[in-house]
Amino acid sequence: MESTKTILIKGTLRILRPLIRILMRHEVSHREFAEIAKQAYVDVANQHFAIPNRKTTYTRVAVLTGLSRKEVMRLSKADPGGLPTSGHSLNRATVVIGGWLRDAEYLDKNNTPKKLPLYGEEASFEKLVCRYGGNVTVRAILDELERINAVSTSSDGSITLINKGYVPQHDQSKKIDIASSCTADLLETAVFNLDHNENEARFQRRVVYHCIPDHLAASFKQYSNKKSLDLLLDYNQWLADNQQQTPEDEKTSVKRVGVGIYYFENKQTNEGE
Repeated sequence: MESTKTILIKGTLRILRPLIRILMRHEVSHREFAEIAKQAYVDVANQHFAIPNRKTTYTRVAVLTGLSRKEVMRLSKADPGGLPTSGHSLNRATVVIGGWLRDAEYLDKNNTPKKLPLYGEEASFEKLVCRYGGNVTVRAILDELERINAVSTSSDGSITLINKGYVPQHDQSKKIDIASSCTADLLETAVFNLDHNENEARFQRRVVYHCIPDHLAASFKQYSNKKSLDLLLDYNQWLADNQQQTPEDEKTSVKRVGVGIYYFENKQTNEGE
């Protein structure tokens, strides 16, 4: 029987292969990746392996990670590239789309997003952006939504939402940011579930079938896309409704919550999965 460590190493290799494919495509070398891995080891040692009521020393981090004390000191003082250590900053276009999907003022009697005039005092795209776009201009939001094919503009200037999610089709950096955020969320849930019993575990399930012919896989992809989007829109509406109904004095302790759904497809192998 394989040891837990052996299974973990094999699992890490499985996780790394698609990640390395992206890194190599963007000319991130092994040396650069090794430096990133060292930084992650130091960060995790400091954040998750501290002894209660005791300051974590460079020596302790060196012992935990296998790095030299000199390297730990260097990495602990390094600028992490200006990236946030927690949380995720939503793109303003995402927030505007979310408001359009759930705000009753911008929905018709079937709860479908209305076609909006560009400007106007009531239920206009201008008012939508003012409500949900922060200090970003109407033109900037519209340009971004048009760029990602989320909206269409009629000859009379009215705006129609044609894509119910923020998908940056041609912006590689934003697509990578979304991919890394989704992957990190999935791994956080998986690690949490390893450390907790069934009653405390977070929801983590999947449906897998083998030996599915190509034509059926294509049909299932289309079917699952629609069902998944419907479910996510329902989650979005529930969170929006309940967040608005929660009194301000009950929001002193807050969390980032959500549910992710993903479709996968690959060639059948002897490994089964």
